[in-house]
Parts: sequence; structure tokens; C-alpha cells
Amino acid sequence: MSMAARSWWGRWARHLRLGLALMVGVLSPALLMAQATDAAAVASPRQAHAALAATIQALGGPAWVGLRTSREQVRIASFFQGNPTGEVADAVISREHPKKVRVELDKGRVVQIYSGSSGWEITYKGKKNLPAEKLEDHVRWQKHSLRRVLGRWIADPTTVVLDAGTAQVERHLAEKFTLMNVAHNAVTLDVDAESHLPLRLSFEWRDPRFHDKNVDAVEFDNYHRIDGIATPFTVTRTHNGEIVEQTFLLRAEYNVAVTENLFDPDYAAAHLK
Repeated sequence: MSMAARSWWGRWARHLRLGLALMVGVLSPALLMAQATDAAAVASPRQAHAALAATIQALGGPAWVGLRTSREQVRIASFFQGNPTGEVADAVISREHPKKVRVELDKGRVVQIYSGSSGWEITYKGKKNLPAEKLEDHVRWQKHSLRRVLGRWIADPTTVVLDAGTAQVERHLAEKFTLMNVAHNAVTLDVDAESHLPLRLSFEWRDPRFHDKNVDAVEFDNYHRIDGIATPFTVTRTHNGEIVEQTFLLRAEYNVAVTENLFDPDYAAAHLK
């Protein structure tokens, strides 16, 4: 074996050992067995990285990766046990990526602000902390978001990327990938085989109180390009296979100017009418 071949084999073997080590305790035994026995899943990490690089490019490349701020006007439909409740809310969502979010509801009379692992709701009555369960859900999604996975995980050499073959997502043929980072977080990402745009992202987590396993997922549909960035106009979130929320984008602006106090809950409480 040539020196170059031995060097490549050593890198690949280390990559594989890390992947198997990360999978212990993260993936279910059935999925672990499927990944370990599927030659395509472990034999081509370079091709998997190349495919996800094409996904980043399809999303907008440097424009998507370097996005600093955004403002969205959306309509949110609520669900209970997978069925629509009939409740629909209009909202304005402002973001300073990666950790600050401001959601304005009821024509601005209710404001929710998230900053890192903290969150507040502001009304005319003043400021109060968001419920722990709602905040935990937000933080969990931030850690497993598409932007976190494709913006940070993929650039980390310790992240393992496995090609899990193909699947059908709604009406689309999708290429399926599993990504695992060194912190033992894992996501499964389905991308359109033709457009390379993300169709579905999912991850498993265990409830710290009841220790039961949960699967959260988000599906992206109806893409349009805004300022060079591929933007899904329909986003559907599910929990254990049941729809919990559907968001319809009405308008989006990218890299908008935001004031420093936009994400300050005390300032919001002092100026909310």
C-alpha cells in the first residue's frame, strides 16, 4: 500500500471509529445496526460532505451562511394531537443570528423575547419569564436547528456525517444524512435529490423527567428565493409524528437594521402600550 493510501486509510478509520463511538447511547439499536451494516453510510464521508456542501450552496451559499439579521411576517396555525385547532395568529419575528429572537403577537401587544437560554413575555402588565417547558423547547430547537447544523456542525472536523441512503419525503425523492457532533447530539437531514434543498430535519431526545424518547421534526416546503437566499414559505413542526405547528411566511427581509434595544426585555416592558 502506498504512503498516500495508508494516510487516507488512517484518516478514514479514525473518522469511522469516532462515528461509532458517538453513536453509542445516541441512536436506537435498530438504527445503529442499520448504519453500521450499510456500506454506503460509512464508506463515503467525503461524498456526504460534498452533498451537504451542495445543500449549503443551494440555500444561498455565503449569503445564507453569513446572514446576520432577519425579519419575517408569518401566519401560525396551531394543532392539538395532530389536528388543527382553528386558532391562527399573525406574528412578526425578528432575529439576530444566532441567539436572539423577538416575536410580536396580537399586533405587537404581546412580545416574546429569547436571548440564549433565557426568555420573557412582555404585555401591558409587564415582564415575566416564559414557562420552563416553552423555553426548554426553544433552546433544544436552537441546538438542532438547520442553521446550527449546516452553519457550524458541518465545519467542525469532529462532526461525523453518514450517508443513510434515500427516502421519500412527501412527494420528493430525498437523500438522507445523519450528522453527529462531539457533544453527542445527532440529527437526520433529508435533502431533495434534485434541488439539494432541505426537506426535513429531525432529532431524538429524552425527557429529563420521564426518560421517554421523543422525536421532533421540521419540514420545509414551497421555497422561493429572496435576496439570493432560498426561503421556505411553509414550515411544519411535528412532535412524535403529530403536527404541532404550521408557519406560513408572508414576507421576509434579510440583513435588516435592528436597534440594540430590540431584544432588551426591560426596554420592551417600559415602552409597550
